[in-house]
Amino acid sequence: MANVEKDFAKGKPICVGIDVHKRDWVVTVLCQGEELYQARLVPDPGALVGLLRGFKASEVHTVYEAGPTGYGLHDALAEACFDSIVTPPSLVPRIGGRVKTDHRDSRKLVSMLAGGFLKRMHVLTPEERAHRQLLRTRNQIEHHRQHTQNQIKSLLLFHGKRVPTTLREHWSGAYVQWIETIEWDHPALKTSIVALLDLFRHLDGQYKALTHEIEVLALTEKYQERVRLLKRIPGIGIFTAMAILIELQDIERFRRADQLASYLGLTPSQRSSGERIRMGRITHCGNVHLRTRFVQSSWTLIRYDQAMRSRYERIKHQTGSGKKAITAIARGLALRVRRILLDKAEYKLDYCGTLGKERGQSGQFKRLVLRPA
Repeated sequence: MANVEKDFAKGKPICVGIDVHKRDWVVTVLCQGEELYQARLVPDPGALVGLLRGFKASEVHTVYEAGPTGYGLHDALAEACFDSIVTPPSLVPRIGGRVKTDHRDSRKLVSMLAGGFLKRMHVLTPEERAHRQLLRTRNQIEHHRQHTQNQIKSLLLFHGKRVPTTLREHWSGAYVQWIETIEWDHPALKTSIVALLDLFRHLDGQYKALTHEIEVLALTEKYQERVRLLKRIPGIGIFTAMAILIELQDIERFRRADQLASYLGLTPSQRSSGERIRMGRITHCGNVHLRTRFVQSSWTLIRYDQAMRSRYERIKHQTGSGKKAITAIARGLALRVRRILLDKAEYKLDYCGTLGKERGQSGQFKRLVLRPA
């Protein structure tokens, strides 16, 4: 359906809901509660910008859901000076029955936008997205490399090839050379192990090249000083520091500490009924890449920071779960990282128990050792 009444919107604000897919977009235009236009369009940002400019509206507000198509549409709409919102699909309120179509989704988005019910995602700049892609590609290559290593080890174990006692399975040059010299009963097995070794070498080379690129990126003006500050925290090295900075970018967008905890999925779920409040497990919503790194770093942190170790032992004793305790430490570590980046201060260990304080969201004070950089 295409019911265009462009003159009606002249000089007035319009809202635009875009249901984005790989092959097409469904666009709905709303002006003062009146639906002026709805149609299925080819996925061309330039054509959509031209269409919306034809309404000659005083303001153009657009929305679409984040998804696999990325942020190219957002960039084009923002460049055209339109107010573009990219909203998380998980936070779009569910209304209506079981009938779901692209046209209904587009109409629902524009109605929610006009009513002010949608959350706005923070969209990284093209440069920041490129840096994030570099980091995540390295992580993916590392995962593929580890999977290939496991395949090789499984093949050796299955066919009874034991590692000599003089070698350790650390994938050193000597270990790989030993695999190459193994004698096999059948040529097909030799072909299989050679193929896996070639794949491992290729992935290992790509992993080292990407690692070098991130190390170079860490020395640029954009990241160097903040990387130095984060590396002062036990458990955080150059790659965890770069992961934090690249994934979060502008730390000031988290105005409160609990906003960062929520973004990382380190906030406990809650079920309330009347006067009864029940706190559950963490939500697991948000950035899983950073949540995993904070948890991993926390295991090292409690080895060197006595205050955090004491807190870990106390929570573990209270809950009977080391997993819950380390999750709480990870949340505390994330909040410390936020304060360090905001204040540009260094993390200092204090084994004597004389700790600085950080004002928490509830007005209480939390332990934190910070010194001006």
